[in-house]
Amino acid sequence: MKRLSLEAIMVISAALSFFSCDKVEEDRYQVSTIEDVSVEFPAVDKGSVYRKVLLDEFTGQLCTNCPAGHAILEELHGRYGDTLVIMGIHYGQLARPFGSTFTYDFRTEAGNTIGDYFNIDGIPAAVVNREYKSGGWLRDSWQTVVANTDRSVVYAALQLINQFNASKNEIKANVKVTMLKDYPNPLQLALYVIEDGVVKPQKDGTVTIDEYTHNHVFRASFTGNAFGDYLNGGAALENGGEYLYASTMSLNDKDWNADNCSVVAVLYDKSENIVLQVESVKFK
Repeated sequence: MKRLSLEAIMVISAALSFFSCDKVEEDRYQVSTIEDVSVEFPAVDKGSVYRKVLLDEFTGQLCTNCPAGHAILEELHGRYGDTLVIMGIHYGQLARPFGSTFTYDFRTEAGNTIGDYFNIDGIPAAVVNREYKSGGWLRDSWQTVVANTDRSVVYAALQLINQFNASKNEIKANVKVTMLKDYPNPLQLALYVIEDGVVKPQKDGTVTIDEYTHNHVFRASFTGNAFGDYLNGGAALENGGEYLYASTMSLNDKDWNADNCSVVAVLYDKSENIVLQVESVKFK
């Protein structure tokens, strides 16, 4: 396969108090979906596939208790490694720009949609594998909820290969879903961007940290649907079925550091509120 001048990274996986958020401007990026996949995927070694877990954290720069939540997430990330994928969604009143210090707006349309769906009304809060928990789990529960998440049934493998085109300043995500069991419900595939190492102010208790490092920052969804597009037209998926998907996002007019960005792919049964598989791969 011709590699062009693109760098491809492949990972195979089998695996609190604020008011409702204001509407923000839609994310400004160009996107085309259901493109032709432009890479070749190796065969899946089904015996090596394991099930990963997604944790959506709801946070905000004005949230005085959120840094303590971030510390719990870093401990969890150190314990579970790449088997736990974290997305930090800045959501609600405590995520708004405020005054002359907190001028940056982390909020996104897709993040607002996800937060609204789970009725998040206080932060820090989190949902795990998108199992429905109105208001989310408070931070003291995160370690227990992650530890108790059932990983015993591996429904699918996700293969994700990113192609970053520096000359066009765009990222293309190529995905292959291989079903390892029959699945009767419609499944959606969502693609997101997260970024580590974003240095911006953050409230921490009674002090303001001017140069605080925000990690796992939720930046955007590749599509207009915050929860993703349907695979196989929304029909049931059979054991052994293989489904390809690709999408490209322009990074023009974005202040993201591509060296610190990753694509997150989520295979999601929204009817049952459960993530079947998740993968995260750096842009380059």
